[in-house]
Formats: sequence, structure tokens, C-alpha cells
Amino acid sequence: MIARWLFPILALLARPAHTQGPWGVAYRPLDTTVPRPAIVFLHGMWASPEDSCNVFARAATPFGFLVCPRGNAPLEGPEGTHWKMWKGTYVDAERQITAALDAAQALAPGKLDRAGPGTLIGYSNGAYFAAAVAGAERGRWPGLVLLSMKLDLDAGRLMAAGVKRVLLAAGDHDESQPSMRALAEQLAARGLATRFMSLGPGGHEFPADMPSRMCEAVAWVREADPAECSGSRR
Repeated sequence: MIARWLFPILALLARPAHTQGPWGVAYRPLDTTVPRPAIVFLHGMWASPEDSCNVFARAATPFGFLVCPRGNAPLEGPEGTHWKMWKGTYVDAERQITAALDAAQALAPGKLDRAGPGTLIGYSNGAYFAAAVAGAERGRWPGLVLLSMKLDLDAGRLMAAGVKRVLLAAGDHDESQPSMRALAEQLAARGLATRFMSLGPGGHEFPADMPSRMCEAVAWVREADPAECSGSRR
């Protein structure tokens, strides 16, 4: 009888605390005894922080604050949806990121290290803007995880901006997959530590095991031990 109500309570307590608002969604790190960096996720088109941020919580919260800003351009959808996309330049995306970081600080006052070393994750339309922000904000985003988007990246510019590791990923049947594989080879040939990761046999969607795949991805770009993600299993 006790287990019937105790286990659900324990499961809820094990989940990282989070907050949300017009700016987006953010999750608190599992450990807030010391300042932690930001791990920022930029969603894709026809999406919102509410429907995608939780997928990355297990991968990000062992290492820092997961911060998911809302895109800056609205998209029409069914009543009650909050779909957005990203438009403009990196300045427009940076404005949204700043607002989300401001709000995320309330999860653990004084513990968000905004100076870095941060990690940027971008999916589809958000991947383009994640790369643009990293290339423009020198020394702030040494790790990049870019998902499911055809991109044209300059290894020299990224390295000059302090980017040290880039992980590119796509599903085996995603239209972006061949170009992302080729780009990984090109960046690596130019001396930028780059890796391609398959997201499995699917197309342009998150696989069921996306949390564990992203744990490996975030750990790799942060040069951290992926075993640290085991503490966030739910």
C-alpha cells in the first residue's frame, strides 16, 4: 500500500526542478552546490520549448542549467499551440537566449555561470542559429551539438570564436543526413574536433532514445564523462 503512493512521489522528487514562461523553459542542474554553466537548446520550426525541452533534461542537468528559449517568430497552428521558429540574425537569437538566461537564474540564485563554458544545442531551424551565435560570441560556447539541418560552417571562424568540439547528428532517413556526415568530415579535416552521430533509423524527428543519445552528445562536446548522466535517470 505504501509503495502505491511513495514511488510516484519519489519519482517526482528525482526530476530536476524547472520553470517556464513566455521566454521559454529551463531546468535546474542536479547539483547546485557550485556555479554551473548554461546548456542552451534552440528548438526547430513548428515546435516550442514546452514540447521539446524535457527531452534534453537528462542530458543537460548533470552538467548545468538546461535553458530552452522560445523562438522569435510565430507560426500559425491549431488554437492553443505556441509554435515558433527562428528568424533574423544571431542578434535576434541572442536576445531570446539572454531573456531565458535571466529567467533561469531564479531556479538557483547565484549559481548560473553565464560566462561559460557553455554548450549550444540546436535542432533543425534552431541548429543554424546555434551555430551563428557560437561563431559570434567569442569564447562563450566551446561545445556545439547541431541536429538535423543542412549547414555550411566555417571551421576557421568557429575555432577563432573558441569553439572546440562540434557534434553533428541526424536520423538515417533525414534529408540532412548525407550533408551533415560530409560536413563532419570537412570540419575535422580543417582541425576542428568534430563527430557525426546517427539518431537511428528514423527521419526528421526525435527517436525514442533521444535522451540517452543526447547525454552522450553533450558529454562529448563538454569533454565530460557520459556516466554522469546516470544520476538523472527517471
